[in-house]
Amino acid sequence: MKTRVETPYAKEFLAYALEFEGCVSGEPEHFLKVMKHNTGFCGSLTKYGLDRKGLQRRNPLVVGLGDSVTAGHFEMLVRDFAGFPAFIKAGKPVEAVDERQSYLEKFKDRLSDRYEATSVSVLNAGIAGDNMLGMEARLSRDVIAHDPDLTIINGALNWGPELGDNRNFYESLKRVVRRIKRETGSDIVLMTPNMQCTDNLPYPAGDSLEERVKLIRQVAAEENTCLADVYKVWEGFVKAGHPVAALLANGINHPTPAGHQVMAEVLMKFF
Repeated sequence: MKTRVETPYAKEFLAYALEFEGCVSGEPEHFLKVMKHNTGFCGSLTKYGLDRKGLQRRNPLVVGLGDSVTAGHFEMLVRDFAGFPAFIKAGKPVEAVDERQSYLEKFKDRLSDRYEATSVSVLNAGIAGDNMLGMEARLSRDVIAHDPDLTIINGALNWGPELGDNRNFYESLKRVVRRIKRETGSDIVLMTPNMQCTDNLPYPAGDSLEERVKLIRQVAAEENTCLADVYKVWEGFVKAGHPVAALLANGINHPTPAGHQVMAEVLMKFF
């Protein structure tokens, strides 16, 4: 279902993000290489020839591991949370889902603009409502099995008190990163989340999102992965006088399409 949400500050938000400096660190060296070498031509039609296994070079593959934001969920279709059970029982969607507007798709489009000769593939492994522990549990199926060239991890929003404190989040994220490094050849980008409007949360928030943001930055430094600090950009724009709720499609934690474009532009700062 196509989202109908518009951002009041869409142009200003995008311009702010494009000019923002210091929100990425590291370099996805492997992915940069395959974006240049794996152009979708057979070996006889490119100077790079076959891959190390003697096969035609595959299209570069990006996997996005995350929650509802990665999956492309936007505004609520239920007026209040008390109505959720009835909608779910009837098999009706409770949120507008438009993966075409997700930051992963926008990132793919921007990569295609930058590397016109390369057909890049994107696998969206975002599942609404999931948390880092759930992502860790499905890591083999959704990431490892595909041996991606680039893995983007964005999974800090859903962390209630039933999951324990933020130390559990930190340890799970570390295990996820180490498995990907050990079992694939993928570059890894850890993405800090968009901001949320805590006043509108329909459930206990658990330990602070701000603390998890710091832990993501810490893991990126400790594990020598790339960092896309989306939260830093959002925080700066909000501190400049723009209400965070206006940037959220559901008024809680789902970015508007403009917010997703900002996330894609942060990722493009690596290129």
